[in-house]
Amino acid sequence: MEQALPVRGSDPIAFRFTGSGGEYFRIWITNLLLTILTVGIYSAWAKVRRNRYFYRNTRLADAAFDYHATPRTILRGRLLAALAFLVYSVTTHMHPASTGVFVLLFFLILPWLVVRAMTFRARNTSYRNIRFDFARNYRGAIGVYAGMPLLLIPTLGLVYPELVRRQKAFVVANSRFGTTPFAFHARSGAFYRIFALAALLVVLLVVAGFLLGMTYRPLGYAVGAGLYLVLIAYMSASLGNLVYNSTTLGPHALHSRLEERKLFWIYLTNTLVIIATLGLYLPWAHVRLAHYRAASLELLPGGDLGAFVGQSMEKVASTGEEMSELFDVDIGI
Repeated sequence: MEQALPVRGSDPIAFRFTGSGGEYFRIWITNLLLTILTVGIYSAWAKVRRNRYFYRNTRLADAAFDYHATPRTILRGRLLAALAFLVYSVTTHMHPASTGVFVLLFFLILPWLVVRAMTFRARNTSYRNIRFDFARNYRGAIGVYAGMPLLLIPTLGLVYPELVRRQKAFVVANSRFGTTPFAFHARSGAFYRIFALAALLVVLLVVAGFLLGMTYRPLGYAVGAGLYLVLIAYMSASLGNLVYNSTTLGPHALHSRLEERKLFWIYLTNTLVIIATLGLYLPWAHVRLAHYRAASLELLPGGDLGAFVGQSMEKVASTGEEMSELFDVDIGI
């Protein structure tokens, strides 16, 4: 039974992940075998089982999140995606000149796909029986997913950090918990600092891999792989902390303290053990990372969290007709 939400004022409330590798292994191996036996059809049911396990084992103030999507809805979306890919493959094979048309068409519908995917994900997620939501801001999506990317080539990529910031801001600012909107406060300079250091790491990765590869190729590959994991850990921690620490929900804020060194160690050891076990360690690797990510995130309440959730529930109840709208098809973005 869920306990009452505590009144903690400004005291942090930690997120927790309570799953275990052994539990998830049974789900993972069953999903894998049934997906193979059904030639991929069971993958929709596998996704629901996987998401429900991770959502229901993610807890805040002794209450768990939940995932409500149905396998049939996901399967329908995947069949539509498969049909679209089949049409693309056959058409471009018979008429190669049509490839550019399909690329342009995908570029034009990408904003719509993003909004529908985010809406599906949000509306199928809940906390204490209150659904999340996502505003269908198609005009804003066109700007950040179709318009601004056109500036990448003329600016030689210099606009990319700002593009990432605007895309993160779009997702956060259009998200809702019940009827309460999230807000995003990060500035451009913070993104440019992160990507500037990332660019230096990329240069180091290329130079080190090239020089070591000239003397002993396996050593070059090993060092290159290690530096690549350093880059991934740095980007995951830096961007994760920046996005979470710049996000608020009403009077409440999030605080993330991911560490690059810890993430690098998790990535490195997970990769080595996955290779050594021929992939069988994957469930433990996912659970281990989920434990660390949850333990590194906390909520900073701006008041009585219980009262806030109660008020959100009342507001949702008053707009139940809108919230009961048929869920979108999962398009897999």
